[in-house]
Amino acid sequence: MSQHETEAFGGVLCAGFGTRMRPLTEAVPKPLLPLLNIPFLSYPLTLYAEAGIEQVGMNLHHLADTIPPVAGRLCAQFGLEPHYAREWEILGTAGGIRGIWRSLDEPDATLVVSNGDSVSGVDVGTHLRDHRASDAAVTLITRPLPDDQPGGVWLDDGGRLAGLRDARRPDAPDDDQLTEVAYTGIQMLEPGLLSEVPLEEGDIFGDIIAPRLNDGDIDVRAGHYEGFWAALDNPELLMSTTRRCLDDPELFRLAPLEASAEPGVFAANPDDLPEDVEWNPPVFVGPNVEFEGAATVGPYAVIDGVTIESDATVREAILYGVDTSISGPWVDCVAVADQQVALEDRGRGESSS
Repeated sequence: MSQHETEAFGGVLCAGFGTRMRPLTEAVPKPLLPLLNIPFLSYPLTLYAEAGIEQVGMNLHHLADTIPPVAGRLCAQFGLEPHYAREWEILGTAGGIRGIWRSLDEPDATLVVSNGDSVSGVDVGTHLRDHRASDAAVTLITRPLPDDQPGGVWLDDGGRLAGLRDARRPDAPDDDQLTEVAYTGIQMLEPGLLSEVPLEEGDIFGDIIAPRLNDGDIDVRAGHYEGFWAALDNPELLMSTTRRCLDDPELFRLAPLEASAEPGVFAANPDDLPEDVEWNPPVFVGPNVEFEGAATVGPYAVIDGVTIESDATVREAILYGVDTSISGPWVDCVAVADQQVALEDRGRGESSS
């Protein structure tokens, strides 16, 4: 068998500024922000490892030096070999993907690319086999269109990809005969297309794929996924996704929500939970939490890397790596590495299922 038939490589887009996550991303790049105490980056790496992928590339720009130490440890845990593509000027999704491919030595194999702020339980291995069997240049993993998220991917009545954004396949039916779906943030690209992507700033959809689709010069297919998915674009979406996972521990198969003796209290060290804390489930307690007395925790609290004082109330809050002791009320907020967002001042986000 050829290398193309036997190998695939992974990529994660990690270079963005995380503007909608500010001020959290002033201290931590978005791929390293935690969902249930695990960096966003860990979730696509897990999917790659499950699919048998052995090498993964990541592009770096914003807070670039902070990512390799964490990514290296995660890759070692999953048996992945990491590669990095540093961008001195940010290159967007098109140049970013080309840089990732180049960091992998431009292999003659499928490149699976994930957004650094999307999490899901996609079976990459199955979709990869379907992609290869189709001989398509690109497969976009899609999902049903939610009420609160943009779509931009259009399918005909046979489930075939007919349009992307404003572009349409030359033989596509009229729009009133198409079904709009959403993109999960995972795509599969073949080296023939990757070799045509310039190493310069650009949008992989708007500048590369859509014009070719319009001209009928490329075969783009849709892979269909209906399981858990969330785009963690801003603190409100991070909180709403956290709430959904805590409410239904079976919802997201990669979520580290193992049952403990205290119902609804998901703890890394369940035997060390203090009895004088008032627990209001659901809550998540990481391995690096110190309690100084009878605090009130929950509902919807995720804490790690913090010291909780006896007078503290933590509710509807994600507190991670906060140097100062937590005292008094911490409610409707996200705080990471001493950067804090008050959610009540910004409105609620709705995460998609």
